Amino acid sequence: MRSLGFIGLGRMGTPMARRLLQAGHRLTVHNRTRSKAEALVAEGAQWADSPRAVAQASEVVFMMLADSQASEAVLTGPEGVLAGAREGLIVVDMSTIAPAVSRRLAEQAARQGVTMLDAPVSGSVGPATEGTLTIFVGGPREAFEAVRDLLGILGRDIHYVGENGMGCAVKLAVNLILGISIQALGEAFALGARAGIPPARLWEILSDLAVISPSLRNKGGKIVQGDFAPSFALRLMEKDLGLIVEFGRQVGASTPLAAVAQQTFLAAREHGWAEADYSAIAAWLLDQRPPNAG
Repeated sequence: MRSLGFIGLGRMGTPMARRLLQAGHRLTVHNRTRSKAEALVAEGAQWADSPRAVAQASEVVFMMLADSQASEAVLTGPEGVLAGAREGLIVVDMSTIAPAVSRRLAEQAARQGVTMLDAPVSGSVGPATEGTLTIFVGGPREAFEAVRDLLGILGRDIHYVGENGMGCAVKLAVNLILGISIQALGEAFALGARAGIPPARLWEILSDLAVISPSLRNKGGKIVQGDFAPSFALRLMEKDLGLIVEFGRQVGASTPLAAVAQQTFLAAREHGWAEADYSAIAAWLLDQRPPNAG
């Protein structure tokens, strides 16, 4: 039994934290909105009033937060993890954040004797609940080996990819493909609809073709049905596409399709689709006409 902390009990964080608790570990939790922790506390987790208190109670702290700003605030704020950390603490940040921010936070933590790993995940609520996420890990190899068994509770495929920030870099590469491909499917539905082919009929044809990846196959039928219950919110995909474009600039990689997709997702986000599933970009595209359309 190990003393673990988990900060960030959203749609993904809650089932991930629950798996650690059900595996028999002592778990201390914190979330900005306390009510989201009530179920886990009822199941045996301990509540902490701050990230600082989580760190004081833990040998390994997991974070699953919305963005770079949240990770930085939770780690470095006056009541943050580093304020309560003992030397030797390992922090596993499973958030999808900018690689440069991940590296900078790891350097800051190291000055206090704290080791950070970036370990963002691929997969939605179902895999988080089942412990079948794919996890990309960057950071010191020794720290990775120290928490490998814990990551195995959360994920099935665990990839150690190198130094701090590299896990985040791989995750951005994955989401680049995910974001562009779902926009392409939405554009295909819009093109077909304008030509008089209903989305349901077009999907009957597309769904059996090799061009449709497993992730698109999972989403296509739901798009046709208008089912946009969120497994991964559209606003988060827009955020990730923005990170991808900026990261591309930093490393000298051309990402023109990601840039276009980010603007499309931003428009959909600003018109009421922020909390819908990211596949709702198809509904947004189906509603649009080019400026010169009759």
